[in-house]
Amino acid sequence: MALALLLRNTSRLSSGGFPQLVKTATSKRQFSQLLGKSTKNVAAYTKNKTNLELVKRSMSGDHSKLWPIEKAVSVLLLGVVPATFISPNCILDDIFAVLVVTHFHWGLEACVVDYVRPIIFGPVIPKLTMALLYLISIGTLGGLLYYNHHCIGIGCTGRRIWEIKK
Repeated sequence: MALALLLRNTSRLSSGGFPQLVKTATSKRQFSQLLGKSTKNVAAYTKNKTNLELVKRSMSGDHSKLWPIEKAVSVLLLGVVPATFISPNCILDDIFAVLVVTHFHWGLEACVVDYVRPIIFGPVIPKLTMALLYLISIGTLGGLLYYNHHCIGIGCTGRRIWEIKK
């Protein structure tokens, strides 16, 4: 957090760097003025002149339950991927499609949240990239499910690719 504050506010810091900011900001109000934020939105304040205590920042929701679900999907993929190609059928193909798209969506969503920040790009571009990600994920899942039900399916396609001879 301290490094992020330092990198975001290098133009506002004096030549002394972040320690100078901590030493000069003795109250929440002074710290917020140095960062250019209102005192209501500041997530960090100074405990004393040299130590900085971080306060939990408010999040849009509780994401603690999502991490075990992401890990469970990753573990399920270890079994579903080989099963889909060993014994292809519609049910395994659909499970494979849902798990793979979910896994990729969560990974790309983490990248969008981490790298397309409102503080850098403004408030509109991060929302547009997230909407684009949802459209791509929905379109991919729809295309894979359509392929599974109206064509030969993912498992049979994989088997046919492996059967191609030179």
